[in-house]
Amino acid sequence: MQSECLSKMKRKRKVIQISPDELFKTFENESIEDCFIASDNITDIVTLDRIGKENILHFPFRSNEVIVLVCTGGSLKAKLETRDFVLEKNVLLAILPNRIFEITEYSSDFRSIAFILKTSFWDKKESFSEAMELQQHFLNEGGMKLTENCMKETLAIYRLIKNRIAEKGLFSRQIIQQYVNVLFYNAYAILQQKNRQETAEKPPAKEFVFEQFIRLVERNYRERREIGFYADKLHVTAKYLSALIRSASGKTAAQWIREYLTIEAKMLLKSGKMSVQQVSNELNFHDQSHFGVFFKKQVGCSPKVYQKM
Repeated sequence: MQSECLSKMKRKRKVIQISPDELFKTFENESIEDCFIASDNITDIVTLDRIGKENILHFPFRSNEVIVLVCTGGSLKAKLETRDFVLEKNVLLAILPNRIFEITEYSSDFRSIAFILKTSFWDKKESFSEAMELQQHFLNEGGMKLTENCMKETLAIYRLIKNRIAEKGLFSRQIIQQYVNVLFYNAYAILQQKNRQETAEKPPAKEFVFEQFIRLVERNYRERREIGFYADKLHVTAKYLSALIRSASGKTAAQWIREYLTIEAKMLLKSGKMSVQQVSNELNFHDQSHFGVFFKKQVGCSPKVYQKM
């Protein structure tokens, strides 16, 4: 009996990969061009024929899409990778692609709206640095508390998006992309305000150098990866810069540079517009082999394998 229970527990802990086909079949009437979904029923996201709604608790899921949840009532407890989160009213939770997500508990009055989008739906080139900052926030913190005004605007935009999806008129995708852009910059504005408040509470010198370093990395990481280049620009030694960046952020300067490279490499590979060789050239690697070694070390698989995931 005990071995049978253990066997069931092991089966239950298996990560369920939510495929795009399953998602867009489930949300057929709430999606557009099989690349964007807007829904107010979170349980449908993880209710698949092989699971059933009564069993969605404590099932680990993973999706290739970006899932954004905004709680409008009640509460939901979840585990994102190894961290626990509580989704309450006016809180936004972003689940980035390929992250393991598990619902552990939700109240009977829990309500939310959900946006699900493929990474190719929204072109982030014009707002790459802002997207990087938000992505880093959601990787570290998971959630974000929305202001009352921002919440009202989010709900209004949600209704506008739903109307566009229902109508499926001309340029619906482009119009919805602009609505998503507004939501993105609202979230980015909240993040910037939070960063300013935190900076005001900390000694400015360290934070100032860190901020200048990040700005330099954003402009130069494709061509310049050596710490000495950034140290010279900031008029400090490479050793001092690495120690300061680690003290300010918990990561070394080299880790930040590699992270920027890795995230853009992932974005370019998943865009479907470039080959591995072209991505390698775009990011100024010596050759495709060097790019492959770098990418596998950072991500755990080769660029070709990641592109097909």
